This record gives sequence, structure tokens and C-alpha cells, in this order.
Amino acid sequence: MRIVVLTSQPVPRTASVTADCLDLLRSWGARVEVVLPETLVDVTSLAPDADLYLLKSVNDHVVSLAHALAAGGGRCVNTADVARLCRDRVAATASLAAHSVPVPQTWTTRDLPALEELLQDGPLVLKPGRVGAGTGSRVVWDVEELLDLSPTEQPWLVQRLQETSARDRKLYRIGEQVFGVKRRWPATSLLEKQGEPFTVTEELHRITDRVGAALGTDLFGVDVVETTTGPVVVDVHHFPGFKGVPDGALRLADYIFAAAAGSEPEVLQDDSHQNNSHQNHSGRGRA
Repeated sequence: MRIVVLTSQPVPRTASVTADCLDLLRSWGARVEVVLPETLVDVTSLAPDADLYLLKSVNDHVVSLAHALAAGGGRCVNTADVARLCRDRVAATASLAAHSVPVPQTWTTRDLPALEELLQDGPLVLKPGRVGAGTGSRVVWDVEELLDLSPTEQPWLVQRLQETSARDRKLYRIGEQVFGVKRRWPATSLLEKQGEPFTVTEELHRITDRVGAALGTDLFGVDVVETTTGPVVVDVHHFPGFKGVPDGALRLADYIFAAAAGSEPEVLQDDSHQNNSHQNHSGRGRA
């Protein structure tokens, strides 16, 4: 079995769930290669020769190569389509809303002065419309702060600021399993980066069902804010770090090994057709 990881930067060796996952796959007999496509690639003769490609990047070049490999019959986790959707915050948020995922009131614009009227009802969070666009997210409290921002050609994703605690809530989905981790932001130590597990409620599990249906995958992460009206999803990640997930490397390796062996990862459907029972351990146990 040959598994190729497509990424735009080396997999870190320290405190990395992904690195531990790849080591487990190798110990199970898989041939695992990490490929950084920085050199010249002849796309006209590109042919898939691995049992599975693991797409761990939203970099345009890497995602395009993953798409080309899939067009030639290569099997990929996650797919190029999933990566592109998650990178496009505007399209991803619209897709989540269309699948009844609770999200904050959200707008998009290139014209920052158009937000002046919205600021009358409270502060706004501005995020680049595309992940990795080189500009960070920011909170704008008043018109003066808004006018101080430099004009940009990229679209902005604009959301009403949600009141929240000092800890972020993250949900990680691996197949049918869902895990919750509370994490302080910004994290200043490895312990804070690991976070603290919390119990995933039936409501949160159903939300991940809907997120999976919106994205077309059952392997992802979401950032959740608890509000007075219930949880809302404020961001999605097509291949998160899975830090804080109990036995995260084993669970992730189990999922990838099954996919490479020929079991297609399930595309989640609407939650009304799902069995929402929680699974608390890996079903294959290869360690």
C-alpha cells in the first residue's frame, strides 16, 4: 500500500498528530511519502500511482495537482473540491447556511465604506475572503477604525462579533466520530495548544452532520462559538491539526488506512437521514 501526502510545507515532527499518524501507517506496512511539489511537474504525463493521496494543503498549486491526479483516477483525502471550498470563506459560509448550519449573520464586500451602516448595530469581524490571502482577521469597532484599513482587491467576509469566552471551541470529525476541544486563544504553551476535551452534545453532533453534507466530506474541523441563542459555526478547516483529540493519531491513521485499502470515505448526508449515535473509540484498533 502506497500513500502520498501532498502538502506545501514539511510535516512538523514535534507535537504533530499528522506526523504520529504517518508513523503509525508506516508501522502497519504502508509506504508513506510526503511530497512538496516545488519542482517542475509535467502535467501532460501526470499519472496516479499511489493507492491514496492525502491532500494536506489549500495552496493553489498543490490543490491543482491533486485535482489533476483525481482526474486521472487517483483517490484523494480530502479532495481538491473540498480544499477549494474551505479556502473560499464566502462560498463555504453560504454552503453551510444552505445546509441549515447555524452561522453568524454574514456579509461579503470589497467596498469597506459600505460597512459603515452595519457598524451602527455593533462591532464586526472582518476576515479575508480566502484563507491564506496574506491578511489576518480583525475586529472593527467603529467607523474610524474602518476608514484606517487599506483598500484591497480581495473580497472580505464580514460577520457580527459574537460574545464568547477566552476559550475557543473546536469540533473535529473523523468519519462518524466527533470530538470537542476547548482551547485558549492565543495559546502560549504546548499544554494550551492541546486544549481540554469537552462532551459533544447531540446538537453539536447534528451540526457536524450538516457541515459534512455542505462540504462533501466526513474529515474536517470547525470553530464554534456558544451564543445566547445556541452554537454557531464561525470557520471550517479541511484538514485541521486534530490537537487535543484523544488518540488522535490512531483514529486518523485508522481512517486513512481504511480509505487506502479501498473503503471510500463516506460523504455525509443531511442529518435527518443519519444515525447520530456517538462512537468513542476506533473501530479497527491496529495499534
